[in-house]
Amino acid sequence: MLYREYYERAELSLPFDMELREFAYQPMDSGSYVRHLSFSSLQELRQALVQDVPAHLFYSSAKYQRPTARDMEEKGWMGSDLQFDLDADHLCETRKIVFCPVCGKEVIGGKCQEHGVEAREYVEISVDCLKRTWELANVLAEILREDFDLKPRIFFSGNRGFHVLVECSGECALMDSEDRKEIVRYVSGEGVPFKGHEGDPGWAGRILRTKGVEVDEQVTVDIHRLIRIPGSVHGKSSLLVKEMEEFVYDISLSPFKGRAVLYPFISGEFTLIDTKFYLNKGEPISMTAGYAIFAYSKGLGEVSYYAR
Repeated sequence: MLYREYYERAELSLPFDMELREFAYQPMDSGSYVRHLSFSSLQELRQALVQDVPAHLFYSSAKYQRPTARDMEEKGWMGSDLQFDLDADHLCETRKIVFCPVCGKEVIGGKCQEHGVEAREYVEISVDCLKRTWELANVLAEILREDFDLKPRIFFSGNRGFHVLVECSGECALMDSEDRKEIVRYVSGEGVPFKGHEGDPGWAGRILRTKGVEVDEQVTVDIHRLIRIPGSVHGKSSLLVKEMEEFVYDISLSPFKGRAVLYPFISGEFTLIDTKFYLNKGEPISMTAGYAIFAYSKGLGEVSYYAR
C-alpha cells in the first residue's frame, strides 16, 4: 500500500513534548477514530503507523499528565496550544457535483435510484480561493504577532484550507475556552466599526482590508482539540499537511511520484490540484501518480496501476 510505504520513511513534525500529548488517527476505510494513544519517539509512532495505516493523523493541542486516560477529567490537563482553522469553502463558492459512481450521472439526493447505490459528492476548490484563504491566514498571523506578541505558524491543512498554530506555554497555554473565544471575537472584528480607510495604519486599516478574519470558532475554543501532524497525508486529498512560508498549491504537495492509470467514474473536466484534466467515464487515463491518487481520494475514480 502506498500510504504504508510513505509512513515507513515520512518526516513527521512532532511537538518537543510529545510524551504529554494524546495521539489519534482514523484508519483507512473506517469512520471511527482510534484515540488516547501515547508515544515517546518518532520511531515508536512510525511502527504503529506501519501496522495500522492512517487516513488522518493527529496529536492533541492539549498537554496532559496522563494522555492515555480515556476520561478527559482523568487525563490531567496542563494547558493547550492555540489553533485557528480557515477553510476556503467558507470564503468562496465551490463547484459541487453529486453523482452515481456506477453510471456517472449526476443525482439529486444521496442515492442513485437507477442503481440503488450511495451517491458520491465531489467538491472542487479553486487555486484562487485557496490563495485568498492563505492571505487571510497571514493577516491573522500578523494580528497575533503584533497585537498579542505571539509566534504563529501557518500550515496547509492538506485539503481545503490552512491552520494557524501558536505553540503555547505559561499564561497562553492556560487560557480557558472563554479567553480563546475573546481572541476569536477580536480577530474577526466583532464589534469594531468599519470606518476610515483601508490604508490606515494598525487595526483600523487591517479590519477594513479584511472585514475581519473568519475562523472556525469551535476549533479555537476547544482546549482538547486535535492537530493534524505536519508531514502526514490528508486522507481526503492525498496531499501533505505542511508548514508554509509562501503560498504553494501544486503537485509538489503530493508525496506520490511516478505514473499511474486512473479509471474515472464520471465524465467531465476537473481540476486535479493545479492542472485541468478531461475524464471520460471508464476510459483509462495515464497521468502523474500524484494527480491520479488525488482523483481517487476525491472519489472520481479508481487507480489500477502504479509505477515509480
